[in-house]
Amino acid sequence: MVFKDINIAFLVHFSEMFNHYSPVWDKLERNEFLVIVHGSQFERERTIEACQEYRVNYVIIEDVLAEQHRFPYLISNHAMHAFQGVPLIKVLGECNIRFMYALGKGRHNFSEWNHYYDIFLCFGPFHEQQLTQFNAPSVQMGYPRYDIYFNQELELTDFKQKLDCDPAKETILWLPTWKELSSVDMYAELMSSLMDSYNIIVKLHPLSLEEEPDVVAKLMNLNFTAVITTVVDNVFLFAISDKVVCDYGGTAFGAIYLDKPLLLLNLPNASNDPLSGENSPDLALREQIINIDIFSFHKIRDIFNDAEIWQEQNLARKKLRQYYFAPHYGFSSEVAAAAIKSAGNIIAMQGKG
Repeated sequence: MVFKDINIAFLVHFSEMFNHYSPVWDKLERNEFLVIVHGSQFERERTIEACQEYRVNYVIIEDVLAEQHRFPYLISNHAMHAFQGVPLIKVLGECNIRFMYALGKGRHNFSEWNHYYDIFLCFGPFHEQQLTQFNAPSVQMGYPRYDIYFNQELELTDFKQKLDCDPAKETILWLPTWKELSSVDMYAELMSSLMDSYNIIVKLHPLSLEEEPDVVAKLMNLNFTAVITTVVDNVFLFAISDKVVCDYGGTAFGAIYLDKPLLLLNLPNASNDPLSGENSPDLALREQIINIDIFSFHKIRDIFNDAEIWQEQNLARKKLRQYYFAPHYGFSSEVAAAAIKSAGNIIAMQGKG
């Protein structure tokens, strides 16, 4: 394969991105795109292995940079660092398409580096509203990574057995974020204490696996049904869960998109975090979704067992889905793929201010 003959490239700096992009890749021909492998050596090895398994073409970023080649269309989830004083995505791509990765951590998500993008593929009305300040067209695509949840009956029996789930217990999925906003340090022992009544499955933020070995070790030393340290698509974890527990970042919105009962763990001074900010959607979510702090954790079992709480939350989740997501349930990847292939026309028609 000669990478210079390819028009569409996806910049992948950690392997978890496969779960976001692969449904869209399935709507493209394999010779229409390739993956630019970026990131740490640990992540590169996992990405290359995934590319080979998924049978997608790939190229190492240094080979592209050495040739000073720019792809006509480059898809990435954020602008990353500079290369020789120029934003990396501008070095690699002529037309830059931001494929929104998540809701949450609003100060990061809507930072000034969005000006480097020519078009946005966003989740829904909220994203589009926030992105208007960057004077580039947006396409509301929904949430492509979860199309499979709506399109087919997932085979979950073997998956549950692999995770050692007790069929007599409800399953709680805990999805902590990383760094300062992670709930692991404050809540890990408390979450583990629920194991007598529930299956507790923990999946860390994908970057924690390499960058926070102490966090991984802490969880491994506690009693949980499973601690996920491999690339596992969240759609299967959501599918087997009865309740979902999150802290900050974007994972809570996956639960809302898939209509899963959701509880949030609070950390003190979260609004002061440099990635979130006081108006971040993961903070605003707490106005409508039940949340607890360390001092009220003792109520969590009663909350899990209170049918009235979850009945009321059903209505809240419906309104939140309408606010945050385009209603393309099951065909978001088609919308995204069509937008990528038509990006030039969209920009020409709508322009970039």
